[in-house]
Amino acid sequence: MTSNSSGISRRTLLKGLAASATVPMAGCSPNPASPPLAAPYVPGKPLPWINWGKNHSCYPSQRLAPRNEQQLLQGLTQAKGTVRAVGSSHAFSALVPTDDTLLTTDYLSGLVSHDPATLQAEVWGGTRLHSLGPLLESVGLATQNLPDMDYPSLAGAIATSTHGTGKHFGSLSTQVVGLTLATVDGQLLDVSAQQHPQIFNAARTHLGALGIVSRVRLQCQSAYRLTEVSQVEPLELMLSELEQRMAQNRHFEIFALPYSPLGISVATNEANAADVNQGEEDPGALNQLRQVFESVSWLPGVGESLYAWLLDKAFGGNPPVVRTGPSYRVLAHARTTRFCEMEYSVPVEAGPECLRKVLETIVRRKLPACFPIEYRHVKSDDIMLSMYQGRDSAVLSIHQFGDLDYRPFFAEIEPIFHQYEGRPHWGKIHSLQAPQLAALYPKHWQDFLAIRESLDPNGKLLNTHLRQVLGV
Repeated sequence: MTSNSSGISRRTLLKGLAASATVPMAGCSPNPASPPLAAPYVPGKPLPWINWGKNHSCYPSQRLAPRNEQQLLQGLTQAKGTVRAVGSSHAFSALVPTDDTLLTTDYLSGLVSHDPATLQAEVWGGTRLHSLGPLLESVGLATQNLPDMDYPSLAGAIATSTHGTGKHFGSLSTQVVGLTLATVDGQLLDVSAQQHPQIFNAARTHLGALGIVSRVRLQCQSAYRLTEVSQVEPLELMLSELEQRMAQNRHFEIFALPYSPLGISVATNEANAADVNQGEEDPGALNQLRQVFESVSWLPGVGESLYAWLLDKAFGGNPPVVRTGPSYRVLAHARTTRFCEMEYSVPVEAGPECLRKVLETIVRRKLPACFPIEYRHVKSDDIMLSMYQGRDSAVLSIHQFGDLDYRPFFAEIEPIFHQYEGRPHWGKIHSLQAPQLAALYPKHWQDFLAIRESLDPNGKLLNTHLRQVLGV
């Protein structure tokens, strides 16, 4: 993030603080352990696939890249063993890995058609979200909401109910009004609320377990611009006003700063006609935050307090950061610092207490955490395996830098979410398996399993991870 031109760059301040802060002694890094290793190249083995977080990998014996739906069906029906689809490889859970067939949807990308009367658009499933915005804008349309990062493919984002924030907005899957599913028996199945409604309800969070999504029909709106205002504030002030702020803003979220009483509020609303497009993000600021943390947090007795003091000096009193532009540019944020992520959704009324408990645990257990904790709201839906099924949800996202071992940190925090009937994001790291997950989805769990069985009775689309989480 950057400040307005009239303010001092937060990155500059952090960089200066990092340079002047105490340099840690050798071996005193808050978390010296290495992360789990991704698969290396091994002569004689197939080229490895590695996800963006570098915490999952595989050696697929076959890679397919169909250029049209006919090739997609041919590849899907003729492939031996397990077939898994892959988009941008941004899932942190093991949804993709297989040593059999990996099928990329990269060539199935672009705008198929649009209807200016209904404001609907049909888009190829492999379209990356960062391409989706400009494609829709070219025909005067825009998505109603977007996730806060735009690297995934559209079909991949729908597979896991990927979401943004906003009291009145559900996940991206709630904007889907129809899709085409390529099935293992060679069909192209068009599903919607009118055609095969049960399959449609399952396919809007499909996990890649029902077929491969080739096309998606979205309910859009006319293209629009947004203005985002970010500001450093006391965290407790934001939490005390949370309901009001969620109601007053089209989108609202909080970034809580561990070991600090501060947080960052992000309020986003439709721009005024007179507002000029402005503002760019500063993705490097996150690394400066980490450098400050690692420079001082190890100091016995005073490290955490010194870190909080440095943050207050760096951020306190700075003017708000303002960005204005097309909706798709403002809603999505750059994610150039590699990390691994755990995310849980809890009932919205439990969100503030859950966040406080997470932050308290980090301090009490002296956990190596300086990555901001993202806190958002998502509207309820009735999609079978959506994390927001039947309840408005508060979503807490926990991150660790990609070159550190996330496992000890996440293991300390995850049980807190279980206390609040938390549902894990399907595309992010969690430890739950079928019995615990089934209890979290009492309404539709068996329905989803029955539909999966009817579409793929031999489990051709199931890898080890999916067999564990679905209990197949």
